[in-house]
Amino acid sequence: MSLNAYEVFVAIAERGSFASAAHQLNLSPSAVSHALSSFEQELGFTLFGRNRSGARLTAGGEALLPTVREVLQCKDKLRQQAANLLGFEAGTVRIGALTCVSVAWLPKIVRSFAACHPKIVVSIEQGGCDDVAKWIMNSQVDLGFTIFPAPPELDATPLYADPLMCIAPSGFAPKGKAYITVPELADHNVVLQGQEHGREIEQVLAKHKISIRSGARAIDDAAILAIVESGLAISVMPQLALRSYKSAVQVFPIYPLESRIIVLASLGQERLAPAADAMHQHIQRVVALWSNSEGGSQS
Repeated sequence: MSLNAYEVFVAIAERGSFASAAHQLNLSPSAVSHALSSFEQELGFTLFGRNRSGARLTAGGEALLPTVREVLQCKDKLRQQAANLLGFEAGTVRIGALTCVSVAWLPKIVRSFAACHPKIVVSIEQGGCDDVAKWIMNSQVDLGFTIFPAPPELDATPLYADPLMCIAPSGFAPKGKAYITVPELADHNVVLQGQEHGREIEQVLAKHKISIRSGARAIDDAAILAIVESGLAISVMPQLALRSYKSAVQVFPIYPLESRIIVLASLGQERLAPAADAMHQHIQRVVALWSNSEGGSQS
């Protein structure tokens, strides 16, 4: 079994077609098809179902994909260590991130990392908490920004305590005037995020045993802001997410103070390739400096 066949297998799985995989790997479609066929013959079972819409993983392919990704990660780690011994850095770091992190932190993180490590390539996948955790566990990314508590299989380093804020339309006046209490949320129509993206808000409501009237759910932060701005509802959003948008909504602290903890997760720092380990340390430094300069609440 060759590493080239492993790369072909992963590329088809991620791209969903032989043609796209061939383009990504700079190979001919016939070379991709031949490599996969040889791999399937060695394994003794089919990895993909083929149809007009593309290639779909079989049950066997789904089961094998995380292991193959791990093998390719080990290959990258070996190559990077060899490069370091020769006196220069190389490699790729793959990061999974929540939308707010992609907007607020990653541009500065990637730019400053590239200044120190110009030969290391950084790729970013954006998704929700469940997406990021799954990508890490499947070795699709090396590192991921997600929310505490992370799945027990992951090693998680706390980065930042992100306060939850109440957003309300113009003219809204909470009883406390400068803040809104958690029980007061029950007096209003509240638009919530989709469950995967707003899990920390659901946890706050459960913690305080609050039932609310929710007329809508939305995944996109901009959609929630538009609904609130129109006067249809109030909502609760993390402060970091609010930094990415300009809106006419009012923002009130929540009392008692509630926060979500943003963590940097991986399969374990000892399993990281040198490039990913360097990025892990760099992220912690950059977020700490950002937190201090912004007057934020660092965990």
